[in-house]
Amino acid sequence: MKKINSFILASLVVGGFMLGGCKKTETTTDETNNTNNNPNPNNPEFLAPTTKGKRVALLEDFTGVRCGFCPDGHVRAKAVADANPGKFIILAVHGGSYANPQTGWANFTTKYGGSIISFAKVSGYPAGTISRTLCSELGVTPQVSGGYAMSRGSWGVAASKVFDMDAPVNLGAKATFDEATRKLTVKVDMYYTSEETKENRINVALVQDHIFSRQSGAPDPNNYEQNHVLRDLLTGVWGEVITEEKKEGAKITKTFTYDVPEDYNGATIPPGGGAVVIDDLKVVVFVAQGQANVLNAIEVDVK
Repeated sequence: MKKINSFILASLVVGGFMLGGCKKTETTTDETNNTNNNPNPNNPEFLAPTTKGKRVALLEDFTGVRCGFCPDGHVRAKAVADANPGKFIILAVHGGSYANPQTGWANFTTKYGGSIISFAKVSGYPAGTISRTLCSELGVTPQVSGGYAMSRGSWGVAASKVFDMDAPVNLGAKATFDEATRKLTVKVDMYYTSEETKENRINVALVQDHIFSRQSGAPDPNNYEQNHVLRDLLTGVWGEVITEEKKEGAKITKTFTYDVPEDYNGATIPPGGGAVVIDDLKVVVFVAQGQANVLNAIEVDVK
């Protein structure tokens, strides 16, 4: 594995651009009822479960099209997901020196990758964070002392620790797309099974599957299927602060809208990131304590 070029990281943070726009359109809170039998009258379809459960683990897979070992990371991530259906979500974050735009290669970068990679303390690729939890708390070795990023061989072990953690907040979500306006609407319901006194932030990510591109290290390096590709973060790089009271039994509903562009970084691969295919889009929602410690996550298809 190669060391990260700090100049490239810095340029990636400022070099991206967002083609769509997002705004939060509605927030409602209902703390009077702990079941779905008498839902919030302003929100008749409450999507989050109201019984205590365990956390869904979130992998942020730091990857790149010119990273020869990254396809092996993709295989390992899929194996963990297949073995734990509904409990393991993958976000493929293309960033760093192996993803930086270069002639003849697809550009799957976003303006967020550099900041997230720097926060995670990545020293080589592929790398990943599991629920943005410190490696020391998950019993695995970090790439950098005191960091969140670990090598691909540790992802399964780290995820198993998250599966055993109680989820202080349950999530439900629905994502719908209006073809006429190209507007995506994401409704998120949150139910707190225990009180949260720390700052919580809600994060909404748009990802795309089934994008074919050139990829170093792939069995067919000229026709590789990229999945879980982070396209945009509707709530910005570190999410939106949840200002409502987060006591046990609190119900919170938020709705976000977003203008879906025709493509990201250009429709042609290469040099761009390819056209948007609505049927291949998914929305990932997760709640974290500030920038770190993901409390729960959910992934839904775009309808």
